[in-house]
Amino acid sequence: MAEQAMQWQLELLEPDVSATTLAAWQRWRLAHPLHETAWQRAEALSQRLQQVRSQGHSELARATLGPNLGRRRALKHLGLLLAVGTAAWATRDSALVQDWSADYSTRVGQQRRLTLADQTRVQLNTDTAIALAFDRQQRRIKLLRGELLLTLARQDGLALQVETAEGWIDASTASFSVRQLAGRTELTVYQGHLSLRPRHGGQPALSLGAGEQAGFSRDGLLQRQTQNATQPAWSQGMLVAQGQPLAQFLAELGRYRPGHLGCDPGLAQLPVSGTFPLADTDRVVFAVAQTLQLEVRQFTRYWVTLKPRTALG
Repeated sequence: MAEQAMQWQLELLEPDVSATTLAAWQRWRLAHPLHETAWQRAEALSQRLQQVRSQGHSELARATLGPNLGRRRALKHLGLLLAVGTAAWATRDSALVQDWSADYSTRVGQQRRLTLADQTRVQLNTDTAIALAFDRQQRRIKLLRGELLLTLARQDGLALQVETAEGWIDASTASFSVRQLAGRTELTVYQGHLSLRPRHGGQPALSLGAGEQAGFSRDGLLQRQTQNATQPAWSQGMLVAQGQPLAQFLAELGRYRPGHLGCDPGLAQLPVSGTFPLADTDRVVFAVAQTLQLEVRQFTRYWVTLKPRTALG
């Protein structure tokens, strides 16, 4: 029924729709309650396509609804766009709400440096949002999403607190990075000392020092290990990989560009090593593909997949 509804959508997109077609469409909608439900969902997809066009993704919409596509391929592409669009717009809506409540934010692929009133230096990574609460009683940064690097100036008064979905990090003099993931916070200390408190841990605060990295959930510590880096590579505009599986590498690189970036499942474990500039992610994709002798398939610039190189016959 969903496919039939999308077929009707394609019929009604034609420039000259006949009265016979309109009457048949109305009969189909009235034939069964589920037909009307399917049509309403197809209407929602049509509205989403209009939003995609208006938000600067017309290339993707044109490729999906191009007049040269066969009906079956067009339906397949519509289904693909609906699936991708649902996740993309849900993420976009969440990000918009976060940005409205944020004091500072960055877009996908953008980074930003700040110096706060207490001389704390802050660097925001790609797609990051923070809210500040600074007064005589508190110095707090709430990480709404994304990743930041903090270098605290020496203070004789209040410690600075970073709040994430999983808990709180308190420091007086330190340099450290914090990344918000789904259900998890990652923390790396480069200089100084700090303490972390998971929301539901029910345990004393855990102290971390320079050269340590930790991950924690709302319920407690997930892992703790040593970390040799003096600063995160992204803060220098670079992405570093040392034998990293290709799927993980592409997921990390994909944080710095809009759309989908992935590979065939059979290629997921291919090792990637090197230091790559984040300023030109297209160049990185093609460089990795050339090194691993893979092929770059592009369904517009917003959907890129690495596949095994096809033999020339």
